[in-house]
Amino acid sequence: MSSNSSEDTCILLRAPEPEDLDFLYTIENDRDLWEVTALGGPYSRYALRQYIASLPTSPYSAEAIRFIISHSQSGKSLGLIDLTDLNPRDRRAEIGIALLRSERNKGYAREALRSLEHYARDILNLRILYAQVPALTNPRSSGLFRQAGYGLVASLPEWHYHNGEYEDICIFLKKLSKKV
Repeated sequence: MSSNSSEDTCILLRAPEPEDLDFLYTIENDRDLWEVTALGGPYSRYALRQYIASLPTSPYSAEAIRFIISHSQSGKSLGLIDLTDLNPRDRRAEIGIALLRSERNKGYAREALRSLEHYARDILNLRILYAQVPALTNPRSSGLFRQAGYGLVASLPEWHYHNGEYEDICIFLKKLSKKV
């Protein structure tokens, strides 16, 4: 899935495939990402193989959907972007995004977010996307969501445990405009 905008895009969002096992193993076992997610530990290749094999065909049945962010020219896998806590009644979902260390700060996250917004609005008919971002340990994500038009709507005090201390979680939210 590429961005629906008129701008050229260098990324595609696609479903995970069995061939993505090594990539998923690398990104899911990045200790730095454990600090900003609820993972808290490593995944085995076996568990990831089972995960790929059991992916549902409908995002609504799992209340989630995961995309591999890949380079449109080379096909190289760059990262992941997810919609979780997908709520069709209230038409909202939470966003999660992770890139390989070597692919950060190149604009891929911004492009993937833009493409995911189009998908959420045009295909899933969602009206709100939101993200929970650790205030101290993930300033890049805060910047990404601010630049993409997400507003800081709440702060959850001492919500996330990191390096022996609790830090605030910032909630960023964007109402998706109707397609014109």
